[in-house]
Amino acid sequence: MNLQNNTVSVFWPNDIILTNNDQQYVVLGYRINEFKIVIIDVMNKNENKLLNYGSMKGILKNLEIIYTINCKHKNIKQINYDYRKQQPLILFNEIIILFKPPKSWKLEYYSLDPITINIFWNSNDEARSIIFQKPTTNKYNNKMNFHWISNTYSSINDKNNMIEELRIINLTNYIRSKINPEINTSKFGIPNDIRSLFDMIFTILFFFYFIFIQKPCYILTNFFTYPFIRLKYKYPCKQDRLKFSLSTISYSFHQINFRLRQFYNLPLQFRKLKISKLESEASILKGTRFSPSEYIKFYNTVWMIINDLLLGIIFSNTLKANHDSIVHTIQTFIPQYETLLSDTISWLMNSPAGFKLNNELAEFMGQLIFWVLDLWKNITLKWAQNNVDNILIIIETVTSYCGLALFISISMDLINIFFLNIYGFYIACTRLYSWQLSIVMSLFQLFYGKKYNILRNRVDFNDYEFDQLMLGIILFTILIYLMPTVFIFYLTFAILRLFILFISLFHKYLLILLNHIPIVVLLLKLKNQERLPAGVFLDFQNGIFVLKSRPLTMKQIYISHMNSMLNFNLFNLNHPNIEDRVHNKSSNNLNNQDIIGYEIADVVENWNRISFFHVTKTILFGETIQDYDYNSMF
Repeated sequence: MNLQNNTVSVFWPNDIILTNNDQQYVVLGYRINEFKIVIIDVMNKNENKLLNYGSMKGILKNLEIIYTINCKHKNIKQINYDYRKQQPLILFNEIIILFKPPKSWKLEYYSLDPITINIFWNSNDEARSIIFQKPTTNKYNNKMNFHWISNTYSSINDKNNMIEELRIINLTNYIRSKINPEINTSKFGIPNDIRSLFDMIFTILFFFYFIFIQKPCYILTNFFTYPFIRLKYKYPCKQDRLKFSLSTISYSFHQINFRLRQFYNLPLQFRKLKISKLESEASILKGTRFSPSEYIKFYNTVWMIINDLLLGIIFSNTLKANHDSIVHTIQTFIPQYETLLSDTISWLMNSPAGFKLNNELAEFMGQLIFWVLDLWKNITLKWAQNNVDNILIIIETVTSYCGLALFISISMDLINIFFLNIYGFYIACTRLYSWQLSIVMSLFQLFYGKKYNILRNRVDFNDYEFDQLMLGIILFTILIYLMPTVFIFYLTFAILRLFILFISLFHKYLLILLNHIPIVVLLLKLKNQERLPAGVFLDFQNGIFVLKSRPLTMKQIYISHMNSMLNFNLFNLNHPNIEDRVHNKSSNNLNNQDIIGYEIADVVENWNRISFFHVTKTILFGETIQDYDYNSMF
């Protein structure tokens, strides 16, 4: 006899408590098939007589009496009950599987697949998360396969039965509320008159919020994202890629714009959250996949805003307490920075590290850099040194009211302005080195009798005249002897550029940490893992099987969050304005044909700009070191 084909799995709620040993009970539930039963509740026999099973509709239509306790019926099986352990005593070919009835109004449910972690507003909610399978290794694995669908099952019916079992289990409290109206699960136990009062108060608050907060946020964020600067150059198949607005030029304006977008979206997120709570049971009833993404989005946004403001107040008080020492440190650093940069240029002009350079070229480049440094000192450094106190007071005030993220953004803008001269020197030396390297490589082909064919984009053989060969050899020799001098200046400013880029990356990662970390998901991971289902498994406890929800692992959370973030980056690149973000018909489908512009490969390429391999290749070939475009992607 095949045990697998004769074992009946009975899913029993663990919150059923029977106290009266002499009372007659009936056990209500559903028969999924011949070998799968889901128990909903145990009722008094007299109360059960009041139920009219013939008039039941919808999901209640298939509800039936599965067992009886302390009473006999000719067509219904009678079972015994252990009142001390609060467990039924069933036949040898039946297996009890206890489960905790999920509270759907608290967004608890069982799911075969892991949910998608998506904290981003207007990103691609249809993104699929990677399903990670965690193998069961305990000694009861073979026995569990008798009543549980496994990865090796090829039958579609078995999987459909498993989905139907979980659907009934998720609706346990809903079905109980329909059987007994005194059990209120969907409305959180709040009377209707109080709920109506709350709804009226919320409607009034939303009206004032729309007039005084949401509407100004909409106007301001469109102003910050309006492309004041447009370049006529266009890339093939990608229209209007070179646009510059206040939010793309300045990190401070970008952070303000991001916070305004959050305040603009809060009512919409709250409304979606409210609908998702009310429709959680309806989604399960329809058999559609339900996800607590709206809950995560809304509370993550609120938490991050409050967290940022609290950190801003703490940091602002720290700045105020150390105001004088910070001002003194900055005023001391500015002349030291100027002296260090001047000494470095003088060192490059006089055989750095013993290398013999071209004195005339080194002198020319050094004097040119000194002239720019002197101009930068008179325009910027002196003004900054004299106004450090006032600038710091403004930063302290803004930080205390607008949060720590805005302080970091202002710091990034000030760093970019302060080191703008170094960036200019780096660009100039990079262009000079790149042109010289390109010419040397082109002239090197002269010795092989070859020439680059621009029309065919290839290298062809070419017969050079004697005067052409002599001119090429002379130019090649001159450029080869001048290249060490150019390379030393280029390498010096490339290292300075990398140092500034490292500081910028550190600040950007802090901004991502403050603005885009799924902190609510991490808190749910610690507090209530049932809201983060990633599958189900059976645990063997005290001689009985228990159905449990397998929570998302940190690896799953990280990968799902990164996938959502990449889709969010792509959405922002293609929809720079808030009007596009909210009203664009393709907001739920980033692959819509109406979107002409960036693709996911562009987002990945943007992030790869800061990889070690890419930076090394960029320096060797004389290309400009670029950072990833934070302002456009976030």
